[in-house]
Amino acid sequence: MSGGIGSADMDMDMDMDRDMDMSTGSVAVRAGGRVRPIGVSPALIKVPDANGVMEDWYHGNKWPPADVQPQTQWINAYPPAYGFPRRYWDSKLYAITVLGEFVLIKNSAGKPRWNQFAPALKALRPTTQAAIKAELDELVTLIEYRAGVMGEAMAQRTNPWAYFRGILMYNSASTPYTHDLVETASHIGQFQAMHYKRHFSRPRPSQYSPALLTPIDVPGHASYPSGHATEAFLIALCLEKVMPAAASTPAGAPPPPPPLPFPGRSPLQQMAQRIARNREVLGLHFPSDSKAGMLLAEETFKILMKCKSINDPNDGLIAKASAEWWP
Repeated sequence: MSGGIGSADMDMDMDMDRDMDMSTGSVAVRAGGRVRPIGVSPALIKVPDANGVMEDWYHGNKWPPADVQPQTQWINAYPPAYGFPRRYWDSKLYAITVLGEFVLIKNSAGKPRWNQFAPALKALRPTTQAAIKAELDELVTLIEYRAGVMGEAMAQRTNPWAYFRGILMYNSASTPYTHDLVETASHIGQFQAMHYKRHFSRPRPSQYSPALLTPIDVPGHASYPSGHATEAFLIALCLEKVMPAAASTPAGAPPPPPPLPFPGRSPLQQMAQRIARNREVLGLHFPSDSKAGMLLAEETFKILMKCKSINDPNDGLIAKASAEWWP
C-alpha cells in the first residue's frame, strides 16, 4: 500500500483480515482471510484392534468425521435460495461492484458522466506564474504550522477515516452498512482522483520549490486534484445522507464571513476540509488541488446517487446505513 491518498493507505478500521476490528478489538460481522488449517485430530478414546486387544494409540479423525450421518443431512445448513450472505461481503470488494455500476451512468448526451469533468477542473487550475507563485508562497508560510499538525496529518495519511468515525462514534462492527458506504465512497473517489491526476499530470509543489522539503516522501502520483480531498469530501457527502443532524447539517450560527473557503458546511465537510488542508501544510498539495478535489467529489456524488446499489429506497446502501443510526 502506498501513502498519500485515502484507501491506498491502510485504514485500521477496515478489518485487516476481515474478522477483527483493529480500532476497538471487537470481532466484526464478517470473517475470512485467516488461514484455517485442517489436519488429523486424535479420537477421544482408544479402541480394540481386530483381535480385541486394546490399542495403545488414538485413531486419527479427519473432517468430516467418519461416524457422521450421511452427507445428505448436512447440505441444508444455508439453503441455496438465500444466496451468498450479504453481510459476508468484504466491503472493499463490494465497492468494486458499485464502481462497475458507477461508470455506466450516462449524461443527457448518452456519454459516461464520470470522465466529463476535465473542463471544469481545468478552469480551477492556476496556470499563470503569478498564481502559482502565490500558492507556493502560501505553502511556504504554512511550514511553521507543521510541528503543530504533524501528528494529526500523519495519522490522516494512513487512517484518515478514523477522524470521521470520531465525529459520531461508529465502526465497521456497530454500523456495517455505513462502513460499506464509506468504503465505496473511498474507492470511487480514489478512482476518480487517479483518472484526473493522470489527465492533468500536475507536478507536486516541492518540484517547484525546494524550500518546501516535505517531511514525508511525495506519493507516487500527480498532484491535481488532491486525492485526499476528493475522497474525504465524497465520504462526507455520503455520510451526510445517513448520519444524524448533529454531524450532517451546518451549525445554527450564521456562516463565517469571507474569505473562509467553506462557510456553513456540516461538521463532516469541515473535517474533510481539515484533512485536505493538512496535506497542504505538509507541502504535498497546492490549495487549488484541494479545491479541485472538493469539486470532483461534489460532481462524483451526483453520479453516485444515480446508482441503484447506493440510492435504491429499499435496498440501497443509503437506506440500509440510515437504519443503523438513531432518528
